[in-house]
Amino acid sequence: MGAIVVLAEDEPDLRAVYAECLRRLGCDVWEAADGSEAMRQVRARRPDLLILDHWMPVLNGLEVLEQLRDAREAIGLKVVMLTNQRDAETRLEGFALGVAAYWTKDLSIAELQERVRALLEPASA
Repeated sequence: MGAIVVLAEDEPDLRAVYAECLRRLGCDVWEAADGSEAMRQVRARRPDLLILDHWMPVLNGLEVLEQLRDAREAIGLKVVMLTNQRDAETRLEGFALGVAAYWTKDLSIAELQERVRALLEPASA
């Protein structure tokens, strides 16, 4: 696939599982343990996809989205919230800030890979 992905997840074990899952798809994965680190990675790597947890130290996922809204490094960036937050208000706030999708962490690895593949691969004409 060759896509560049920044994975922002503060739980080290989950981050390791998700990163390996994405690498098996052929993605170049850059990991971030908090929202501030996610912002640095986005600026430095110019990724195709940012997978963003909601609750993280330093900056939470919504604060990262607010900062990305006006960042030129984020032009064309697809952002997915991957979180345990299930309430409609949080999802709506994420969509208002430009997320492409909102996924909950109960996804299987196979589902995660399929959703990432569908999001990153151009539709066949």
